[in-house]
Amino acid sequence: MVKIRFLHAADLHLDSPFKGLEHLPAEIFQKVRKSTFQSLTRLVDVAIDQKVDFVLLAGDLFDMEQRSLFAQAKLRNEFLRLQKQHIPVYVIHGNHDFIDQRSQSFHYPDNVHIFADTVGCLPFIKNGEHLANLYGFSYNKRHFTENMSVNYIKQDHHVPFHIGLLHGNLSGRDGHDPYAPFTLPDLLDKDFHYWALGHIHKREVLHQHPPIVYPGNIQGRHKKETGLKGVYLAEMHEGKKTELQFIPTSSINWESFQLSIDEHMTLDELLESMKNTVEGVRGENRGALLSFEFIGNGELHHVLQDPHQLDDLLVLLNEGEERKDNFIFVYSIKLSTMISYSKEELREKTFYQDLFAITEQTNSLQEIVRPLFKHGEARKFLDTFSEEEEKEIIAEAENWLVTKFLEHEKG
Repeated sequence: MVKIRFLHAADLHLDSPFKGLEHLPAEIFQKVRKSTFQSLTRLVDVAIDQKVDFVLLAGDLFDMEQRSLFAQAKLRNEFLRLQKQHIPVYVIHGNHDFIDQRSQSFHYPDNVHIFADTVGCLPFIKNGEHLANLYGFSYNKRHFTENMSVNYIKQDHHVPFHIGLLHGNLSGRDGHDPYAPFTLPDLLDKDFHYWALGHIHKREVLHQHPPIVYPGNIQGRHKKETGLKGVYLAEMHEGKKTELQFIPTSSINWESFQLSIDEHMTLDELLESMKNTVEGVRGENRGALLSFEFIGNGELHHVLQDPHQLDDLLVLLNEGEERKDNFIFVYSIKLSTMISYSKEELREKTFYQDLFAITEQTNSLQEIVRPLFKHGEARKFLDTFSEEEEKEIIAEAENWLVTKFLEHEKG
């Protein structure tokens, strides 16, 4: 029976600068800076250990079109490791690392096949047998908004397997740049056996049979990219359903947790709960960056208003972690606790009635923060807000204001 076995990865983002994390201890920050490269090495380790026929890289291998010599050299070295094992690599470039001859200083080994800026077809041949056709294209500019799926045309129908590589966004999905948009019918109409997608950093199988797959990125880069990151191992048998297995490659995980003070009457109980959470996520070969959010209402709300208490919690939790390979570093504690109050009862007072009216009528923060996004320096460190994030910020502001006013009233 004809079969192939391959690894599908995307969004390596080598050389990510990890802006805004410089406040971390130097040892931790250096580990974070190296994390994308360590994840690349783990990706190649998996490919070799699993004896795959080939590797697919579906765009954004680098974080920027101006690639550092270090990043290019590291990638080339990993490609050479695969070449020694006779494993070919098929590559498309995306919006972050679009094709630009000025930015590429290294020639990659012969096992690396890079798709041009028009949709092309490359064969996979093993032991003289033509087993698969691979289709794809690389971006030639950052803002690529054309639907390119029409240009994926199945060739050589006698070939057992046909696989498409595409770095793009599923049409209608909010929260992501609409690059190379496509619909599921667009892809299904091509009668391919597998679609290797890239661009979205959260892994998702959009369609089971045939598989249409976002593997996510191989290493989380900020607090919104939580959990294990990695690659998909796919095994295809002619005439049978494709078998998919997710394999983690991330060397550092981002995690966030909520703890309710309703359940913690004393600081030492709260600290113990945090310690248990920390040890619960500690892995053998990877570190983690954690954030906590305290929610609910209770006696601890007043105690936690003292910023020194939060600082002490961080010191106690992080002591000695920077020296561990499998470190767990708590980088943030967010205080979202409040005084217990009835919103409906407060509405009976004109002041609170007006306050709630303002927050309920604030539908968008875009106009409020627009001056910041126009500022040359500030915008480098800012991300746009999703609709869900805007609602969360407005609700937090309302709770904070009400809590402060009630505390003032109580003296």
